[in-house]
Amino acid sequence: MLATLPTATTAQPVFSVTNLVILVILGAIFYPIQKKLRESVSRRRRERWAEEDRLAELEREERDRPPSTDEPG
Repeated sequence: MLATLPTATTAQPVFSVTNLVILVILGAIFYPIQKKLRESVSRRRRERWAEEDRLAELEREERDRPPSTDEPG
């Protein structure tokens, strides 16, 4: 235990080239995936909103249309 105590108390380097390389590789892998996912989710959301707006407009037109007066006569 006394032999490992000095090793445990020495300061570890905060920056290392290996950690930087790992970070760059992970960023190169995950950034394009995240970007593509966000684009597809945004596109679907815009399509859904457009459909909801279209349906709401149709409902408004139905509600605002005056009743027909087609009585035989």
